[in-house]
Amino acid sequence: MKRINRTKHYAAKNLQRLSALLMLLSLSYCAQITPPLAVNDVATAAEQTAIAAPLTAAVAIEPDAKLAPMKPKLAADLLPPFQQAKQLMRAGDYQAAILLLAPLTQAAPDAAGIRYNLALCYWQLQQTEQARQQLNQVLERQPAYVEAANLLGVIARNAGQFNQARQHWLGAIAQQRDFASAHKNLAFLYDLYLAQPEQARYHYQQYQRLSADPMAEAWLSLLDQQQE
Repeated sequence: MKRINRTKHYAAKNLQRLSALLMLLSLSYCAQITPPLAVNDVATAAEQTAIAAPLTAAVAIEPDAKLAPMKPKLAADLLPPFQQAKQLMRAGDYQAAILLLAPLTQAAPDAAGIRYNLALCYWQLQQTEQARQQLNQVLERQPAYVEAANLLGVIARNAGQFNQARQHWLGAIAQQRDFASAHKNLAFLYDLYLAQPEQARYHYQQYQRLSADPMAEAWLSLLDQQQE
């Protein structure tokens, strides 16, 4: 009987802690209005609807050229439909954006930004299998495209595939060690889903160091309370 009561006590304590953490997450995202949050900062599935997806330019240069070489430039005739697709995404018309982006992936198969944005459209429309296919193709061509690995991790976590999510985020960090969003997502994964507090602490601390997000201190404090 004592063992049953002790188990119930720990379960109730963890439930209270999870509720407190989710409340802090909600407050942190509601408070940050501009600039809009990016999909690679997703913390929980419930918050996805409040997060605006980033529009990755196909001609952008990643921070570290050794990890992510410059993406190929688009031909002049492909730029207008790509810009129009991004405008549609900002307006939330993802289905119309898909009609523009899908042909562009055929015309410029090595432009990872186009395919990544196509994946974002599918993801926003909850067509996760199509999103996954596009993201895998991005990584086949550009393994250092960490945003694609990060979104694959989000999709896996939302499907309850926690080990697969972990592999995606660890892979992103292997490509870019200072990728703050992957550290943040790993911290939540270890903390809330895998019950590995020391790993969670490490990634919270890395995220705090890289982002200077004041909420990281609150999350670390909640983690400490769990260990008491």
